[in-house]
Amino acid sequence: MTKDGKWRVGIDTGGTFTDIVATDGNQIKIGKVSSTPPDFETGVLNSISDVSIGVPDISTINHGTTATTNATITKTGARVALITTKGFRDVLELRRHNRGEGYDILWDPPEPLVPRKLRFEIDERMDFSGKVLKSVDQKDLISLVEILKQKELDAIAICFLHSYINSENEAVVKDFLSAALPNLYISASSDLIKEPQEFERTSTTVVNSYVGPILNGYVERLRTALITQGYKDELLIMHSGGGLLPADTALAFPARTVTSGPAAGAMAVEGFTVSGAPSGGIMAVERMAQSQDIENIISLDMGGTSADIAVVREGKARLINEYNPEFGVTIRFPAVDLLTIGAGGGSIAWIDGAGAPQVGPQSAGARPGPACYGIGGEDATVTDANLVLGRLDENNPLAGDLKINLDLARKAVESFADKLGLSTDDAATGIIEIANSNMARAVRVMTVERGLDPRDFVLLPFGGAGSMHGCELADELSINKVLVPKNPGVLSALGTLTVDVVHDRAVSYINLLSDVDINELDKIFSSMEEDVTAQLESEGFQKKMRVIERSVDVRYLGQVKTLNMTIGNKKIVDKDIKAIGAQFFKAYEENYRYITDKIPLEIAVARVRARGIQDKLN
Repeated sequence: MTKDGKWRVGIDTGGTFTDIVATDGNQIKIGKVSSTPPDFETGVLNSISDVSIGVPDISTINHGTTATTNATITKTGARVALITTKGFRDVLELRRHNRGEGYDILWDPPEPLVPRKLRFEIDERMDFSGKVLKSVDQKDLISLVEILKQKELDAIAICFLHSYINSENEAVVKDFLSAALPNLYISASSDLIKEPQEFERTSTTVVNSYVGPILNGYVERLRTALITQGYKDELLIMHSGGGLLPADTALAFPARTVTSGPAAGAMAVEGFTVSGAPSGGIMAVERMAQSQDIENIISLDMGGTSADIAVVREGKARLINEYNPEFGVTIRFPAVDLLTIGAGGGSIAWIDGAGAPQVGPQSAGARPGPACYGIGGEDATVTDANLVLGRLDENNPLAGDLKINLDLARKAVESFADKLGLSTDDAATGIIEIANSNMARAVRVMTVERGLDPRDFVLLPFGGAGSMHGCELADELSINKVLVPKNPGVLSALGTLTVDVVHDRAVSYINLLSDVDINELDKIFSSMEEDVTAQLESEGFQKKMRVIERSVDVRYLGQVKTLNMTIGNKKIVDKDIKAIGAQFFKAYEENYRYITDKIPLEIAVARVRARGIQDKLN
């Protein structure tokens, strides 16, 4: 039974639909309504009404949101200024000196989230050890404020050289700007990341400020509406790393929510494996894998706007320590490893400059939606093609009693077909096949290109459109088993009810594995554990409801990229260090098909992941 017999509610807001799963411990209610961009909070309230639950009767709301996802991908975030160390103004634009298209001489990188005219330098300097070489001059700050006041800003990002070691100069600037410009959202890199990578720290801080006002506005509108209707408990936000954060914490780290909804679905799938341990779409997949005695699952979350692909191996969704919503936009926070492509029910069919048909990534979304919705859409979409081919029935409304019109769908597909000289049915079939091919290519990126054979996996399609495409996709990939959950359209909402509150901490610790001072490393872990323990205690989690996991990032000496290795959560002893080396060699060979013992190993980062254990939907 839930707390006081009230309802626990999981809500996932997508670009097209908003899904809800609710339980009072004895029964489960599910619902799906149209999303209401740009006022997504209206869709959340509509979903609660759709399952006939009174807001005062809810004890917990776990929420996956696309507010920050959409802002990042569509470049509709806040107007941000970047304040950085003199001489490092262009780090954000230089990125990693790599190219998105290695063989296309005409390729240009996308514009950075902060244009050069809004990137400003401060004459300060810290050395690599954290020693202050030059302090911040207050006269420079006074001049800077006058300039910033003229730029019509929404937010500021601050990132200084070596501030991960010593945050003194960043703190001076943040405090001054916060007092002088109290209405702006301000992020400092030292509050977010304790790791040395200059571009990654800068990019993450910029993204945090870029989406901060967006998430802040959305959450405050939603909380106000819920409180007005009688909700008295905590609003929890799903984050990209497969866990929940209290809303106030999420507002301090909004960049952590950029893949909020997709992470929930994947974690639900994790539960279908034998050994899955739930953490939210991929989190729901973890749970499902556990329940079905399956170790390896490919999850396909195909909604109205996009398709999210993730891989669950040995009952676990893979976590990565940074991710890129698009080229040159790096977020250095732990995240469920996902690949998102523009292949959803609303993906638009079009013809490229060479006369070849394409599907997506453009989407009709919820407004105007596919042509068959009858609310203004005119382009042929995947949903229209499914309706024309009889895979959808116009006599059976979609979610939220949304009626679909076969004549409007046929008209849109006919227009597309005429441009190609095809029959309507052939064009509709082609749209489906192209969408499936795009998804198959993405699955191969997540499997074949990583040395994995998709034939060794079970395909678990979900989302509003996933189950219609699952078997054809499995055929194309030679996967012989497809597992479809009972209510695939709401699996990501389900995923938010299968996860814990999760906080992550990381501190740079660069040392040869052979030279590690185990007492020093243990002190670093203990310090982070004290921090996250205090955080969980403030959120009401007693000792028996807290779990803390330690890990380290390891690499060969001279490399930049690392692999994350788990380590026991007790006091470190010499055998733990040896176990890290053995674990690294095994993981490196699995990832790269090569190992050598001729190059020393190096620890780069110490990490702590803390869970506040929640009651979970079975």
